[in-house]
Amino acid sequence: MNHAFVDGSYDEDLLGTGGAGRGGFGIVLLVPDQEPQYLYGRLEISDNNATELRAVVEALRHAPPGQPLTVHTDNLNVMSAIRHGSRSAAQHQEAVRVREEAEAQGIELRLERARRERRHMQLAHTLANDARLERSTVLPQGHHAEVNLTHAPWRDSAVVTLRRAGERISAQVPQTVGDPLARSVRALITAVGLARPGETLVVTHASRLAAALWEKPHRALPGAAQDAVQSAKAQAGTREIQVIFERLEGHA
Repeated sequence: MNHAFVDGSYDEDLLGTGGAGRGGFGIVLLVPDQEPQYLYGRLEISDNNATELRAVVEALRHAPPGQPLTVHTDNLNVMSAIRHGSRSAAQHQEAVRVREEAEAQGIELRLERARRERRHMQLAHTLANDARLERSTVLPQGHHAEVNLTHAPWRDSAVVTLRRAGERISAQVPQTVGDPLARSVRALITAVGLARPGETLVVTHASRLAAALWEKPHRALPGAAQDAVQSAKAQAGTREIQVIFERLEGHA
């Protein structure tokens, strides 16, 4: 199944002339076995819902024709306009474009409500804002994989999940008696070991401790613990693996 995460951004007509405002749309398009596509654009339009509907239009235009597409949005008005129409002329016009584009591309369009906190929704939001403000978005370069590090205080192991185009890998990292490293840091080292040469790891849901110790192990780690992180960083450098932290949490 192909997926598109869409969002819009909008500034009103600040001059009060009754003209169109300034809008931007952002899209994260996910197609199995392909690298994610990041699409964005700036336009003059009358309201925020219309910008998000335009994002759906553009997602359909760039999605593989003849295949179903699930569009994720956090905006119920957008979903309603596509399904039932809208009293707003601008929104109705864009909703008609959505239906026409889906028919022209032979795409079965499915709509799902998405939480704004989801990583792809956050990135679509950033793309939309940056497009509206005409500024560049910093995106992972080259091949990259998403990494999720999770553990609960009552479990004796952490779980590493690595997702890349067409593949998902999970590994359990047991807590070893006498290990000088916190579970979150050991899990991060495991994730780096699962990476491919030249890959960028985009780490979500990592602890602040893991990020801090990875970036500056010499400042906070003694002896064997520092050596373990330094060794992992050296191996990552040799294999040209980069680590980016996107969302940090307080647990260890």
